[in-house]
Amino acid sequence: MDIRQFQYAITLAETLHFGRAAESLHIAQSAFSTQIARLERQIGAQLFDRSANRVTITAAGEAFVRRAQEILAQVADASQEARILHTASQSQLRIGLFYESAGELTPLIVAAFRKAMPDVELSFRELTMVDQIEAIANEDIDVAFLRSPIADRRVKLLELFAEPRYVGLPAGHALAGQDTIKTYDLVDEAFVVASPMAPPQWRGYWSFDDLRGGPGRIAASVTSVPESLNAIAYQGAVDTFPASATRLHRAPGMVYRRISDGSYSPSALATRTGEHRKHIQAFRNVAQQLSITSLNVVPDAVSVDDAPNGTPRAA
Repeated sequence: MDIRQFQYAITLAETLHFGRAAESLHIAQSAFSTQIARLERQIGAQLFDRSANRVTITAAGEAFVRRAQEILAQVADASQEARILHTASQSQLRIGLFYESAGELTPLIVAAFRKAMPDVELSFRELTMVDQIEAIANEDIDVAFLRSPIADRRVKLLELFAEPRYVGLPAGHALAGQDTIKTYDLVDEAFVVASPMAPPQWRGYWSFDDLRGGPGRIAASVTSVPESLNAIAYQGAVDTFPASATRLHRAPGMVYRRISDGSYSPSALATRTGEHRKHIQAFRNVAQQLSITSLNVVPDAVSVDDAPNGTPRAA
């Protein structure tokens, strides 16, 4: 979900006219209408009634607009806090993104930081299972959205939230017909596992080594999540994912099912240990503030303190 869509919905609620709303936002009416329709598909509800040659807002639309106004206010607050820490010099921030990153919270964090520090040049790098820590430790990037557990003294983790885990199954798998699945039904399955070059604790967590007390059956060894999705769809493997990944990334030939017991998956922002540059600290502060004020944009997410027993914690 793009943060600009919040403003589009708010403006349409104020004007109740697609043409005037688009004009006030300086975009084409066709593009504006497309964004509103896309927003409605993403949230699964009709926000505006376009019948009888007039536009009215639905009950769902009123609720969404109220929350959108709150979120934009929270983004503005986070931006103001970051701006206080900003130095006048031009800076660059290199951001690492591991697959689904912090889910729907990611664009809010980036937007709030950009608003606070428009002179900071942002660049983005997609991380894989094997370089997610090394990219930070080797100073190739400055911050990274990662998933715990990570045990490496070279990086410092800021926990943002935790969310349920899901299992990815081939569409024809015997367990695919169930709505939810328990961990004991999975420990003997043949898993997709991360390459041995991935952080060992992190590698074992996603393939349930921590539950069975050691390595299990291996169907495929991969270095990226897209490779994992292919192994599930075409090689009959299984793998586990955080809830955000199931909403943002799907592949033909596979299905996701929620794991009804077990630990949650923490989302974290990583920086180098001992990092004190102000614009990087400002980015951490923005992420921390929005993880508190806007956590409900991530469905089923909870604070790490409220996650079930066994959920990994940053050291």
